[in-house]
Amino acid sequence: MSINQKKKIILIVEDEQALQDALKMKFEKEGVEVLTAGTGEEALEVLKKKRPVLISLDILLPKMNGLEVLKKIRADSRLRDLPVVVVSVSGGQEKIRQAFSLGIVDYLVKSEYKIENIVKKIMAIMEKFYAEKNYSQK
Repeated sequence: MSINQKKKIILIVEDEQALQDALKMKFEKEGVEVLTAGTGEEALEVLKKKRPVLISLDILLPKMNGLEVLKKIRADSRLRDLPVVVVSVSGGQEKIRQAFSLGIVDYLVKSEYKIENIVKKIMAIMEKFYAEKNYSQK
């Protein structure tokens, strides 16, 4: 099976339902299977069942924030190599520094991008990791 025949899967962790729906629709138009979670806890549950090619992670989430989720992902030997792109309204230098210290690939501040551009950037990153790893989905 060639790379192009395998399903690309993204996990979108976003508590704002309208943005989650908009991102999901745009990624599905690109042929990507979309998993969604509105909280950090939900995201960790989804990751127990399915391994995406990439995670789009908000920082400001109810209860467990995105940085805590990221720490748990990096502590899990099954998940620690997953590429994570932070997509957040929170663009404070300390949060950005913390996120990069936890091995994220990119940090996108929502207000600086249109949804289409967020999807384009994430698709380019996903294509790169997908090709490099030759992912086989489980």
